Amino acid sequence: MFARIDNFISKETNIPTADYYQMVKQAQGKNKHDIEHILTNRTENILLFNDEEKFNIERNRLGGLLLLKSRDNRSSNDELYSEKLKTYSGTSTIFARTLTVDFYKSNPDFRDFMNKYNLNFKPYSSFSHQEIEERQKLIFDMCKIIWEV
Repeated sequence: MFARIDNFISKETNIPTADYYQMVKQAQGKNKHDIEHILTNRTENILLFNDEEKFNIERNRLGGLLLLKSRDNRSSNDELYSEKLKTYSGTSTIFARTLTVDFYKSNPDFRDFMNKYNLNFKPYSSFSHQEIEERQKLIFDMCKIIWEV
């Protein structure tokens, strides 16, 4: 699903991304992609939810996940969200880059894409329950468009 979302954004905006089939097949080396938990299993993140069980439920929702190159995923390993933004802003998938402020600078094709489909993309300086909920809705909205539901 995340690979399909990235491919959809890429086709609509002409922003390059990894080939869809590279993302979904178990490619080797630099082409391999993993599911990334945006929030790592650290005390600082658990405290954002006041309860470890709620934290685990929320961080495993689709809004709390994204697709990331394996090597980038390993390099950001146990970082807090604010530190992960540096990884996301690099050569990550488009969906990961949409979390960062810099992605929206000088990107008129993406703004047109957002307006065309009325999608609520925005950068996040912090990430907790509200942000997971918003990303969950965004994923749902994109899936309805992609699969014409």
